[in-house]
Amino acid sequence: MDVIEEILRHQETANELQNAGSDEGSRVLRAHLERILDALHEDCAEVIGTIVSGVDGMAWAQRLPAEFDQNRFAAMSSALLALSDNLVREAGKGSPRKVLIEGEDGNVFLMHAGNRLLLTVFTRADSNLGMSLAHANHAVDQIAALMARCET
Repeated sequence: MDVIEEILRHQETANELQNAGSDEGSRVLRAHLERILDALHEDCAEVIGTIVSGVDGMAWAQRLPAEFDQNRFAAMSSALLALSDNLVREAGKGSPRKVLIEGEDGNVFLMHAGNRLLLTVFTRADSNLGMSLAHANHAVDQIAALMARCET
């Protein structure tokens, strides 16, 4: 019975997302993205902030600390990932996968989430890098799958 319920839930999501060009579709898409971010925060206590933004620098969904400006971080994330993409391509290193920044007080991961979105993740300084990345990769896979359903 669980498999049938899961299929029906995915069918409903696909139907909702087909209207993503409308205001209602955009609201539904943002709600799905927010649920993915909520799950990432619940599953990985080391994550202190997340934002999904477009490659154009526009914020789509976020779970950021109050002192973070979502529009500013979305724009910076987009610019940094685009620059990193160019650097990797120019160096002949293939397709870029992610950018990892280790700061004194924490880490920042920037990752492609499909063709049009990216995920930025902020972690605590004492976080387990492998565990944090595994959870972030899972969220990226979910976002990319969601966007693929939007585009069909």
